[in-house]
Amino acid sequence: MKKWLDERLQTNALLDSLFSHPVPKQSNFLDYLGFATLYVFISQAVTGILLATVYHPSATEAYQSIKILQSSGVGTFVRSLHSWGSNFMVILIVAHLLRVFYEAAYKRPRELTWVMGGLLFIATLGLAFTGYLLPWDQEGYWATTVGTAMAGYVPLIGDFLVRILRDGTQVTGATLTRFYSIHMLVLPLLILVAFLPHFFFVLRQGMASTDELAQARERGEDIETRSLPFWPNVAFRMVLLVLLAGVLLWTLSFVYPKGLGEAADPLNRNHYIPEPAWYFFGVYQLLKYFPGKLDIIALVGLPFIFFVVLFALPWLDRNPSRTPRKRPVALGIAVLVTVGLVFLTYQGYASVPKPLSNTAVTHPSFKNDVAPIFQSKCLSCHGTSGNYALDSYQNTLKKDINRGDPENSKLVQRLEGTDKPQMPLGQDPLSSAQIQSIKNWIKDGAKNN
Repeated sequence: MKKWLDERLQTNALLDSLFSHPVPKQSNFLDYLGFATLYVFISQAVTGILLATVYHPSATEAYQSIKILQSSGVGTFVRSLHSWGSNFMVILIVAHLLRVFYEAAYKRPRELTWVMGGLLFIATLGLAFTGYLLPWDQEGYWATTVGTAMAGYVPLIGDFLVRILRDGTQVTGATLTRFYSIHMLVLPLLILVAFLPHFFFVLRQGMASTDELAQARERGEDIETRSLPFWPNVAFRMVLLVLLAGVLLWTLSFVYPKGLGEAADPLNRNHYIPEPAWYFFGVYQLLKYFPGKLDIIALVGLPFIFFVVLFALPWLDRNPSRTPRKRPVALGIAVLVTVGLVFLTYQGYASVPKPLSNTAVTHPSFKNDVAPIFQSKCLSCHGTSGNYALDSYQNTLKKDINRGDPENSKLVQRLEGTDKPQMPLGQDPLSSAQIQSIKNWIKDGAKNN
């Protein structure tokens, strides 16, 4: 059977490339972060399938199905494994990318390996983000509301992107169904499409740490004294790292099981403070340093530059050396970016999200000053609800606005409470500064600016 398979699939050559290649003695556990990430993804796939057997992807049943699941110890543990595994995936793939960057393993001939890794990184973030909403609890609902709102800052197509993500103008049951489909079908397929060539390239080209040994062998040098066979010596290190990741994942899932908060409440009657998922804290924290119209720099400009550089790095870095000490500029920039992201993430975690302005704007614009108030306070009820909608400039004008006369505008009367019921229902009233900004906008003619 072995001979029959080898004649057709060249299995011996494949096994040799996997197990018989020499590895430098100085190799360490960090060289195998990719395999640890693969293990966690397999764990995610298995636990995700188990969760899907009891989960109902609808706004009326999702929360209750998770609540029933959590009524048993086994169900709680499986969900905890999946939840902690999501965090492990993000952390491990970031660590793997940093390790590959440090080793300069993105350079020729491994450019496509790096590009596929970048796609895997994006798909991993997508899996974590889309999975956040599925329990349909307050945490997931409002994290998704904040996260999808970030897409609205993209010039020209921002509103279109928000509608595509939410399947409408606000987070609803349709958003839940869309996220479930993306989480279960689209993103796993993307990971498969990116992983297969990524793994194939690693098999064909070998790991970057083995390049010096291969070059020495071509020169006719003896490499026995400075290398180890991958099997069993180095394979043991890889298995040990995978076991360490597995033990840590299972331990955290057992000691700190994933809880389930209150059911999602679009009216936010309990005044839950909206915040994004933790891996978006860094970007969200930047909003505090880019006020007003500079928001677009934090939410669009810097992330766009980051991903352009990420995918173009093999062609941007013209330094032929792979030795870390001969790449001070590249490594220095990487250290600054990494430390900056860690600092921003910590700051975002330790502080509350950027609040709406408490200072009235004298001459507000609709897009930058008025619309954010509606998005934060009103759209949970007044999305695409006929004459009551506030999701666009045109719909806002239907709210009995008298241009130039804010005091006789029904919108202002409802916000101030002179016309009952006072809006927004189920939340704290708008601050006097926010109402004054809306008044000033109406006084200026309620322009679409």
